[in-house]
Amino acid sequence: MSIYFIQAVYGQIHCVFWKINLLLPAGRSFLHKVIKLTEPHLSLSLKLMEEAGLNPDLISDTIEDDMAILQLTRMIVESETKSKSKQLKSICKVNGQLCTLKALKILVTPLIAIVDAPKAAGALSKPKARMDILDAGVDSVVLSRAREAKKEYRTQRHNRERIEEELANRVLPLSFSSATDSENIELLQHWIDEIDEFENRILSFQDSILSSGGTASLLKDEDVLDEEEESPTDNNSFAGVLRRFADCSWTQDSKTNYETVSISDSYYSAILDLRDGVKKLDDQLITAQASCDLLASLSSAESVAYALEKSRNHLFDVSAEDDSSEIAKAAEKSHDLLNQLEDALNECTKFMEDDPNGLVSTLTKARQSIHFSVEDIDEIIADWGMLSRKHGINTFSLPSLQRSLGQELDGNVEAKLELPKANAMEEEALKEFVEACIDLSNERLALASKLSLSVSDRIKSLGMEGSTFEVNLRAGSYQCNDSAAFSENSILGVDTIDFLLLHRQINTINGSIPRKHGGDEKDDERGGNLDVVGSSGEKARILLAIETDLPGSIGACCNKISLTTISSNMIAPVAVVYDEIDAHVGGRAVVSLAKLLSDQTRSSSAIVSDSGSTQRGQIISITHSASVAAVADHHVVIQKLPMNTDLDGRVEVLAKHVVGSARREELARMASGDMAPDDEGLRFADALLKQGTLHKER
Repeated sequence: MSIYFIQAVYGQIHCVFWKINLLLPAGRSFLHKVIKLTEPHLSLSLKLMEEAGLNPDLISDTIEDDMAILQLTRMIVESETKSKSKQLKSICKVNGQLCTLKALKILVTPLIAIVDAPKAAGALSKPKARMDILDAGVDSVVLSRAREAKKEYRTQRHNRERIEEELANRVLPLSFSSATDSENIELLQHWIDEIDEFENRILSFQDSILSSGGTASLLKDEDVLDEEEESPTDNNSFAGVLRRFADCSWTQDSKTNYETVSISDSYYSAILDLRDGVKKLDDQLITAQASCDLLASLSSAESVAYALEKSRNHLFDVSAEDDSSEIAKAAEKSHDLLNQLEDALNECTKFMEDDPNGLVSTLTKARQSIHFSVEDIDEIIADWGMLSRKHGINTFSLPSLQRSLGQELDGNVEAKLELPKANAMEEEALKEFVEACIDLSNERLALASKLSLSVSDRIKSLGMEGSTFEVNLRAGSYQCNDSAAFSENSILGVDTIDFLLLHRQINTINGSIPRKHGGDEKDDERGGNLDVVGSSGEKARILLAIETDLPGSIGACCNKISLTTISSNMIAPVAVVYDEIDAHVGGRAVVSLAKLLSDQTRSSSAIVSDSGSTQRGQIISITHSASVAAVADHHVVIQKLPMNTDLDGRVEVLAKHVVGSARREELARMASGDMAPDDEGLRFADALLKQGTLHKER
């Protein structure tokens, strides 16, 4: 299993390997964190508890001397399913209370930021991730206002679009004029009464078909068949046609515009399909009876029975003209076979016509259960078409016409009256959103300028002399009413952002930056977007510099934390775990990187606040660099032990806190391995420790 080795104490920097394999029974793992919460993390955690659907009293009840205890537990156990297969089950708890894994993540992610350098570098290619990094330093009031304004504008816009769609779905006669006088109102009422009467006729017809007896029995039989065979009803069967007709609704059709929507599910289509179904059943019954007639009718020259009888007469004629025993035997045998054929024919005919399960009986029973004819449906279809032609509308839209006429008679239309109000509310919401976006852009521009200067200054000591970092923020790249601005998952505001890494040529003699004759300083720059031109080492150093200025921003970017939980006044995480942030960095640059890590544990001025200091949390760094390890307050060595056959293939790992001479020896080993004599390695380790102490005292 894996356990995070974290102790929530301020002002310390730990150099540890944060995933430790422990010897536990096979199929089980256990993770337990105990975090001591003080302000502002206490208030943040109480808010997160509500967001995760947990009772905040789980934390409140532990408060003593303005400090609370947060215990987070996750156990993974191997369980057996009903099918005897193995599966992993996760059990999560907060202060002893069971919770979901999602709730646990909501609570812990803002408190403990995990910075995976490769993952963070990959996030730099995503515009939203870059903006999230910058927004971690924007005033929470400005962010909250923009976020709420965006949500309100999206709501009001969707409301206006809904009303317009409802109005667009209205169907009115071509000859219709607004009901403003008594004559028009009287005509409008006549039209409505006429369609209302037709609707009642349709509904009565539908009710009679679906009543407890008769046709409804077909649906019941089909339902039983479905349950037994566990297969859906064939939509081409009469029962399938009947079910679609039963599911249709005149009221639902009245809310649908079949000018723009598929007509296959309309009430009118269901009636047409019902008519075709009944007609098909009638045709099947006629065809089945004709089949029986072709078998057994003696009056039809085309029937099998007629042909059989004629064949028998011919046999009699043959046997009567020749008395030889051989011919008589052959004729007698032929008569016997004809008798067998006649018996089979009679049995087939009897089954088809008289047997309760026969074809004709089955079709007759089905047809007799339908108490209406094709002509009855044709009459309804004809009247439906007549009403549609009278008002000059699409046949499928007759129910919609009835609803629209009713709305006109009520003096409304309700949607028509709501539209001006909806437009006004949308305009007001858009105005507020525009103002919020302007304020947000101004905040971002100011922060981008500060961050560009601060990071550019920091990376000089990280072996990137002559390189500058620039936050290229383009405010107002699109309008607030563009989908790129107001859609739910879009970047907040109307800005676009790029992180640029620019390089300038440095004079190797005096360190100055030469300029081309008659040219601009920009002419000597090269570079581009950081995610494209930056190396792995350059990205790691710049990310660390950004995290130093905006604590929690890179962790939030890596772990997809919602920025609604981050205070712009920089509530730094309780702990930041750097997973080999110093990879691809060496020489003097790694010494400066170690100093940046050390600086993050101390209260220092943050670029987001002109007059305040920002409290920093604990730093945990996974490293193979002696320079980084030397600056740590605590040094934990993680070591895999030789394979032990008694452990069933599990790996035994030792976590050892080294101090004093043991730490000196470990630093010497990290720095030189077995390449340098012991005394030289120890002297170098002492120099690293001394330098680390100086870093922490500054």
